[in-house]
Amino acid sequence: MGLNVLVVDRAIPAGTTQGNALIGHHLFRRLGHHRLVLVAAHRPDEPDSRRDLEATFDEVHLVPRDRPFPAIGGFLEGHGIGLGWGRRWREEFRERLRTVVRSSDFDVAHLRQLPMAPHAALIRPIGSLLELVDSETLASRRSRPRGLRARLREQVAASIERHAMDRFDLTTTVGEADAEVLRGLRPAARVEVIPNGVDAEYWCPQPLEEQPASIVFTGAMSFPPNIAAAVHLVRAVLPHLRRHEPEVRVVLAGRDPRPEVEALRGPNVEVTGAVPDLRPYLARAQVVVCPLVSGGGVKNKVLEALAMARAVVGTPLAFEGLPSVEDRRHVVVGSEPATLARSIAELIRQPARRQELGAAGRSLVLDRYTWDACTGRYDALYHELAATTRERRASR
Repeated sequence: MGLNVLVVDRAIPAGTTQGNALIGHHLFRRLGHHRLVLVAAHRPDEPDSRRDLEATFDEVHLVPRDRPFPAIGGFLEGHGIGLGWGRRWREEFRERLRTVVRSSDFDVAHLRQLPMAPHAALIRPIGSLLELVDSETLASRRSRPRGLRARLREQVAASIERHAMDRFDLTTTVGEADAEVLRGLRPAARVEVIPNGVDAEYWCPQPLEEQPASIVFTGAMSFPPNIAAAVHLVRAVLPHLRRHEPEVRVVLAGRDPRPEVEALRGPNVEVTGAVPDLRPYLARAQVVVCPLVSGGGVKNKVLEALAMARAVVGTPLAFEGLPSVEDRRHVVVGSEPATLARSIAELIRQPARRQELGAAGRSLVLDRYTWDACTGRYDALYHELAATTRERRASR
């Protein structure tokens, strides 16, 4: 029997290009055996996805918003800390949410992302979960440069996440490192780790010829960790790599490249900007590189490359949210620029080794990292929370 589930999101959970939207897109399509009611912010510059949303959700309530939600700033705004426009929008959103909550007896409330946490008071006594994906505290701790501003941001993020978790029955995140930080902030809080999945039918091996001595890094090139990784790859790793492979070609494939990424263009360094399909770029590269130096959580780009049976080289940070991934069995891990460069060069010269890694990576994805596995975990939590809701209502 399906449950009555309220979903509250800071953006529409539709589309397959942006991390949080991608998770929601796959998750809720597979939870359709429940009655799903969505209340979400919607920006005019986002694609009109109402038809897709209505195919997934039984009810869709969108509140127009003219600017994106920063994680910490959005949380503060949700408490009315801010002036003018933000406060007006908050009241409109809260009124819409209040109306929806009163309209039905919900079994579960699923709030997505930190800016939605201040609305927890409106959903009681419904059993609730807060989907954080990543920890802002951990991301702030890893940000570079590590100056006063970064330290202050970490302190603010820790305080916000601590108080946010207090409002919910449980919190979910995609990586164990993020969960450990959250549990350290509030030991009594229940924090569950549910890794991302990947659509292995879409991200599958392609019959395209590899380009000689070619590597690719993919991702939204406006996302700070991806910007830092692209700069690290070209400025720090590439000089070492060219000593081994002078003609190596680097492709930075992803939408919205910021000036720091655009500035990396040069001989044999391509910045693509938005592309209609990333799969050909992954298929034609001999090695997929994930040189992350900041950020947290599970990297969709890694799962996508593994699903396509590509040879992947990256920093430890690229794989920390994937505990089943083993160095030298599924991927190759390197911490220092020279080590990364040497590993990339070795794979460029060893096609049989690339195939071996690729086959192992795809097998791992099919075994551990499908969206069906992710959905099953959420489905089990929903039933737990529904029991909590029934107990609370019975005791009133």
